[in-house]
Amino acid sequence: MVLNSGYPDLSVKEKQVLELVREYWPVSALEIAEHFNENISSREYKKRHSTNYSYYLKKLISKRLILSKRMGNSLIVWPLEVEAYRAIHSIINGGGNV
Repeated sequence: MVLNSGYPDLSVKEKQVLELVREYWPVSALEIAEHFNENISSREYKKRHSTNYSYYLKKLISKRLILSKRMGNSLIVWPLEVEAYRAIHSIINGGGNV
């Protein structure tokens, strides 16, 4: 019996990346590579691993599990739940604008 956790079907790597984003947000693809202890000692390795993890981040973005923003050349991501926290914080502080 397979239990569905309420998430769309995710690969093992997508689940690992999503958990890392939830734990260390906001985070970039290169920072995720560092957490996975990838070799990023040269420009070539940085580019390879950044591209690799950006692929998984874009898949998670398309599944609406994380949100993103471009800052320079970096793709910065954070969990979707954070937007709910931001909205609640704004309401509690009487901001009203979400």
